[in-house]
Amino acid sequence: MSRRPVPHVALAPEHLPLVLVGLPGAGKTTVARLLATALGLQVTDTDAEIRRRARMTIPEIFAAEGEEGFRTRETRALRAVLDSPAPAQGVVALGGGAILREQNRALLHGHTVVYLAASPETAAAHVGDGTGRPLVAPEADSDATAGALHTAQGAAHTGPRRHDRHGAVLARMEALHVQRAPLYAEVATLTVPVDGLTPQQVAALILVGLGAQAPSTARALADLTAPASAAGTRPRRPSETGAGVLVPPSRSLRAGDDGRLRLTVLGARPYEVVVGQDLAVDVVRGVTGAPGGGAGGVALIHIPELETRAGRYEDGLRAAGLRVERITVPGGETSKSSTVLNTLWEQLGRMRMGRDGCVVAVGGGATTDLVGFAAATWLRGVPVVHVPTTLLAMVDAAVGGKSGIDTAAGKNLVGAFHPPAAVVCDLTALEALPLDELRAGLGEVVKCGFIADPVILDRVMTDPADIVRWDSPALAELVARSVAVKAAVVGKDLTEAGPREILNYGHTYAHAVEAATAYHWRHGEAVAVGCVFAAEVAHRMGRLSGDVLALHRQAFSAAGLPVSFPEGAGRFEELVEDMRSDKKVRAGAIRMVLLDDVARPARGLTPDAAVLREAHKAVTGAGPGTGE
Repeated sequence: MSRRPVPHVALAPEHLPLVLVGLPGAGKTTVARLLATALGLQVTDTDAEIRRRARMTIPEIFAAEGEEGFRTRETRALRAVLDSPAPAQGVVALGGGAILREQNRALLHGHTVVYLAASPETAAAHVGDGTGRPLVAPEADSDATAGALHTAQGAAHTGPRRHDRHGAVLARMEALHVQRAPLYAEVATLTVPVDGLTPQQVAALILVGLGAQAPSTARALADLTAPASAAGTRPRRPSETGAGVLVPPSRSLRAGDDGRLRLTVLGARPYEVVVGQDLAVDVVRGVTGAPGGGAGGVALIHIPELETRAGRYEDGLRAAGLRVERITVPGGETSKSSTVLNTLWEQLGRMRMGRDGCVVAVGGGATTDLVGFAAATWLRGVPVVHVPTTLLAMVDAAVGGKSGIDTAAGKNLVGAFHPPAAVVCDLTALEALPLDELRAGLGEVVKCGFIADPVILDRVMTDPADIVRWDSPALAELVARSVAVKAAVVGKDLTEAGPREILNYGHTYAHAVEAATAYHWRHGEAVAVGCVFAAEVAHRMGRLSGDVLALHRQAFSAAGLPVSFPEGAGRFEELVEDMRSDKKVRAGAIRMVLLDDVARPARGLTPDAAVLREAHKAVTGAGPGTGE
């Protein structure tokens, strides 16, 4: 008798069994094993069950009985698995074609079915030459697959087709995708895209999407390994790098019974982002839930304008029995200096904060950057809870774990990666925010729409009046969606070693705009122009259509943000020098994040000087603004 795994993650019984569906090569078997181990449950692979019962390989079954015979065996195996008490409470990896039969789809009705949505390219890369897979191998002769292939070639594929074996496998996979994707979507209760993700990340997203606690999920999966051939390991061409950013399923963006939206940032130190109104109790929960629980003292650091709000948070923390010290810091970008940082260190020393203490940052992005760095460096790292009070800070600075200060050499050049223990986005703080500041925050929101979540663009252009009301559901959704984009990226790449660079879309030029205006331009305003500049560059390089270029101006204009920088006319050389200070620069070359389409970012691109100059002319009014 095999020993049952020890459960590390709790999942509501109504979610069991978990049935995974998807294309061959989507990673169903690998992810199922990870889920079963984390949950302490049995795992069943229906293809393996069929092989065991028939005492034949699947190609042998196809040869002896045809596809119809195999499908009949598949139905029997699925029914037996779902009717068996032990497997019915476990995790099931279902064969990719099982959903083709209506009776199988009926059997799945009422069960939790997770669709691992792999692109044909990813799935084809994982199955290799198709050996052992009768419906994927180039020589496959299934009538059903042949019909699907004809449909795919006629309706879905218009480009050149490779004639090597991989190209033939890819053609088969594209055919299967055309045929099966609607059926997977029909039976699915949860859809998780897998492109670019490791099996552990896919498993974590499934568990969190079904209500499991993020910290326990991360711990349960952290030490588990999976084969390199599983989901998310396909190497990407440079033009694809950064594509396939995962936005969590829509159910993750719905408010709970308490009216709060909760999102999880995965990684080595996962944490929760809460979005809602009147969240003083969540500040307390963030501190008490941090390592040490704030026992070593709580430093509540805020700007002078937030005295009243900080007082409410202090009252809640003291009521929880914690020792609290209030510390005031200047507001704005000028506060991010070594002088202010040294003052914070001295005050943390005077209050004798230990490693079991906690720092709480209440303020905008400059405050969370500064306080996050102080927390990262005090005793080599104490927990920090961010309570951002501007829209920009909620969707950008407070989420992601980057902290830092400015120097004479440039913005944010000294800092650390230090993930917070929690982020509390209390939307009531936006009530007092000037309209211009609120609009500026939308710069980072619209950016997230372009790099990953087109729904954001739809909301901005459909509801331009609602998105600037602090208490509107539309704005709350935009905050949650933007956080979801950043969480998905940061969960894969905390230290900006790769995919995280896409969050810098528009920032190469934006930081130069900020420097050229002595930071009189708000960050979000500069990002808006920076994204338009990047779109102009991509269009001139033949990467981006004129329609998407025009969409940049339409979307940012709908948000009330600038789409040109007339003050920069005649200052190209000055701005290029500022761009050379960008952190993405390598060997003196300006590297940019560009788009091939909406939600198709590409990173590490080095446009030549002529392209940069023409794009600069387009956004400063010194040249045509259409990109032509």
